[in-house]
Amino acid sequence: MTPSAHERLQQLKQWAHKALAPGQELPVWAAQMSPVGGDAGFRNYYRLQVPEGSLLAVDAPPETEDSRAFVSIAGLLKAQGICVPGVHSVDYQSGFMLVDDLGDTLLLEVLNDNSADEFYRKALDIILQIQKCEPDTLPPYSRELLSTELELYSRWFLQELLRLDIDTPSRKQLDTLFALLTDSALKQPKGVVHRDFHSRNLMVLSEGNLGVIDFQGALHGPVLYDAVSLLKDCYIRWPRHKVESWLRVFIKTHPQLKDVNFDTRLKWFDWIGLQRHLKCLGIFSRLWFRDKKPQYLPEIPFTFAYVVDVCERYEELAFHAQWLKQSVAPVLDDCIAATQKETAQ
Repeated sequence: MTPSAHERLQQLKQWAHKALAPGQELPVWAAQMSPVGGDAGFRNYYRLQVPEGSLLAVDAPPETEDSRAFVSIAGLLKAQGICVPGVHSVDYQSGFMLVDDLGDTLLLEVLNDNSADEFYRKALDIILQIQKCEPDTLPPYSRELLSTELELYSRWFLQELLRLDIDTPSRKQLDTLFALLTDSALKQPKGVVHRDFHSRNLMVLSEGNLGVIDFQGALHGPVLYDAVSLLKDCYIRWPRHKVESWLRVFIKTHPQLKDVNFDTRLKWFDWIGLQRHLKCLGIFSRLWFRDKKPQYLPEIPFTFAYVVDVCERYEELAFHAQWLKQSVAPVLDDCIAATQKETAQ
């Protein structure tokens, strides 16, 4: 029988006590664990005050979360000098971990017109550090995986959220779009990809440096993937000219990109961003319908705007821009409003 959330928490407390104070009675500081904001996965985090400061106790159910990947990739990134949570103790069978606490300040919370240039410079430098990691132990961002992610858009956003009927002509259009985006992704130079490198997965530390979390899904894939995740973030949007200026800074010293024609690099950037944003529309919709997490619904119109913008910029994608404006845009706002009303009841 699957343990309840309360039972899992008690098990986590007992395990943390044994890991921190083996053979001793449970001290007061070890018994008090306060919940910390969760994420889109099935992990739960609890802050644990210890004499030296604080740690995070992580409940990562092994049936849905890969703690081995977290520990392995944490070591890979730390070896490159990237600030990630150090792992103090782990029980793979139970899915429990004790890791460093990087605090509560998300990059998203401090970004503004005055701070963005400096923080994005730091974040883009971290991407370059990540891509210095040896990718041998990571799975490839394969054609199959890229295609599987794009199908999230078809199933969860178009069909489940919008209740659209994907008829044969529409299905052919989607297949054409997906093939174009997948081919473009596979043409890019490859490197280690965090895969979710955005303002809610970067922590601002006390000295103004950035810490990186939620990296357990890292792959070996398109080198512009993390840059577009950061600069065309689903949670904050910047004018196009600023995005392109930051992109130029990134590629100027990138060993695999600096000698490539800028228009080619910009197209790679936009198109892998489109692949990601289509996937995100599917994930945000799935988080509500499957996982009953409505907090990501407000991000859907924002993400949809990125999709329309890119499709309108490229002649090869104009067919999908037209379909979006005719078939999706007219019903999107009403569907979001109805779904949010449902969650409030």
